[in-house]
Amino acid sequence: MGLLWTEISILRSRLKSVADVNLSPMFLSESMMNITFKQLKVFATVARNTNLSLAAEKLYLSKPAVSISLKELEKQLNRELFDRLPNSLRLNSNGEKLLPLADELLARAKLLDSLFDNAELTGEIKIGCSKAIGNHVLPELLAGFRQQTGHTNQRIEILNSEDVCRKLANFELDIGLIEADIPREGQVHLPWWQDRMCLIAATNHPLSQQASQSYADLGGQDWILRELGSGSRDVFTQCLAPHLSQWNMTLELNDSEAIINAVSTGLGLACVSELTAKWALDDKRVKELPLDVVIAHPLFITYQEHKYKTPLFEAFFKYCQQYGEAKDG
Repeated sequence: MGLLWTEISILRSRLKSVADVNLSPMFLSESMMNITFKQLKVFATVARNTNLSLAAEKLYLSKPAVSISLKELEKQLNRELFDRLPNSLRLNSNGEKLLPLADELLARAKLLDSLFDNAELTGEIKIGCSKAIGNHVLPELLAGFRQQTGHTNQRIEILNSEDVCRKLANFELDIGLIEADIPREGQVHLPWWQDRMCLIAATNHPLSQQASQSYADLGGQDWILRELGSGSRDVFTQCLAPHLSQWNMTLELNDSEAIINAVSTGLGLACVSELTAKWALDDKRVKELPLDVVIAHPLFITYQEHKYKTPLFEAFFKYCQQYGEAKDG
């Protein structure tokens, strides 16, 4: 515990010493002492990216949340820290003085946090996953998390994205990994990493013989779709269907593997995630129909904003973020 109290004392003394930069007497006020490490991290990230959107992406926060955090920090310091330009923010003289001290405080906070990194992670974490993520991502994700932390007590539910969000809202799950950004009050949805959607057909389908497809070629075709509430169905409805002159849903299935099998027999076309289709494409069970545009399929981490975050939740959430960053490369 000696090192812990040493670090806390240093952090306190460095906060008080910020007055030496002559920003404002307000630095010594009670308001200054309420500055959070989150505010300092937001400030330092914006300072290095000069753009709220880029900073928000790196921090896994919304752009409004980053803007509010900066304004609160400036209010507490009683000084502006940036020059606001039309498309960017640049440090002013106040911000330039604060940045090295913010970096030092954040580094010491990270050291303080590392004192607890090896603490035992106890309890159970309840994870909800969409079907593509549960079948094709979660096994590797959990194996890596268990290897890193030694924690093996996870309860998994594989559902469609809408049902994951509903169970989170009812506090039946701790965290969700889903394929759709489903607005729901009290839930946080953070971009995780980018998958893409593939158009697939049977290898003997007439469109499989063409080098490329247009929306006109896809109009009037029979389609096999996931059920309402699934991320894949949402992507088809929002990104593809509006461009088709007409289309017919010949079959609705609640499992992507079943859809791929149905496509392989010639029952219709499908729009499925690359995660789901990769094995069938590699085995030449089905063929991808090239389209001139890429249909993005973002994956999301979601959780209840005001639910208590256990150390186990924080560890798993952090590992998921690192996993997603590695996948996006």
